[in-house]
Amino acid sequence: MKRFPSELEDTLIDFCHADATTLASCALVCRAWLPASRYHIFYAVSLTVQNVPRFLDIISSSTSIPHLVREVALCFTGPLLPDLVAILTLLKRTARLCIHPTRDDVTRITSTSALFPALTALQLVHLKFDFKSRFESLRQVVDCVCLCPRLESLEVGGSWLARGDFTVPPRLPEGLHTLTLTCDLDNFLKWLLTLEDEKPAIRNLILDHIVRREVPAIVEYLEALGPSLDSLSLAFRDHGAAYIFAGRVALARNPNLREFKLEGNPPGILESFSALLPQLHLCKAEHTTLSIKHGPYAGADLILQAYPWDVLDRILGDPQRCCLQRLTVAVFEPLTRAQTLNVMDYIVAQLPLAQTRGILA
Repeated sequence: MKRFPSELEDTLIDFCHADATTLASCALVCRAWLPASRYHIFYAVSLTVQNVPRFLDIISSSTSIPHLVREVALCFTGPLLPDLVAILTLLKRTARLCIHPTRDDVTRITSTSALFPALTALQLVHLKFDFKSRFESLRQVVDCVCLCPRLESLEVGGSWLARGDFTVPPRLPEGLHTLTLTCDLDNFLKWLLTLEDEKPAIRNLILDHIVRREVPAIVEYLEALGPSLDSLSLAFRDHGAAYIFAGRVALARNPNLREFKLEGNPPGILESFSALLPQLHLCKAEHTTLSIKHGPYAGADLILQAYPWDVLDRILGDPQRCCLQRLTVAVFEPLTRAQTLNVMDYIVAQLPLAQTRGILA
């Protein structure tokens, strides 16, 4: 039987990376397609109490499969976490780990001590605590992070009740450069500020669900990051928090900021974006994404229609006032995050000077 050129075979299989059913079919085409298909099928796995017996059967049938796994999501209820961790320690090459309590387990404290065997055995570069996670203290999270010396990216979405006792200042991984916080983020940022010279040089900072009380801690932390910051993403939950942030922050303290993302509800998010444009110009930001929440509530369209788009357009269209090379505008429904294309088209139509300049993506 004639075969495709090997380069084309690899391209076909790579294209199906996220489609497990098609990859399984590829694995059955011929013996030559099996290794590449397996690589994609087992690159990322989700372990639950229900699927572990079947997964153990699979890896016992081929000693090569455990070495293919790079990403693992642990989906568990509290008492059963140690059982999943025992399986995780068999997957020696796991580099990315997500801790994902089940929906019915959101009120239970996550047993971080149960994770220690896996965290010490694996060479993780990414660690994520899903937003359903809850902790007794911030100290629990930090203890986990400190067990991962090669960690580059950390995402914390859980909450805690107290900071915890740090009698000996912990040493965070030196290579940690990406930080994502989605809950109680002011507590985490305030703790980072206490580290002084021991703070990791964060290059990519993603903060979600920002409320007003958290704005002062964010502003102070951004100032402390200084020139290390390359990329900043801010998603505001409160209507007024974005505008308060714009009035307090000094992005000129982050001269290497090149990518900036802003998300929230109008009109506050639009007013914040307009107020921040001069600061983005000073730090020579190149790409900005403006994500606007547009819900199906009365008056949503009127808010957008009342906004002075012509003022914003004059700034965006003038290279002397705005050095952005690209502006991406996205409009979405808050609950489903489905894009609202007709509203996005309306907004783009209000920015003719920016279109002429060619910066709208």
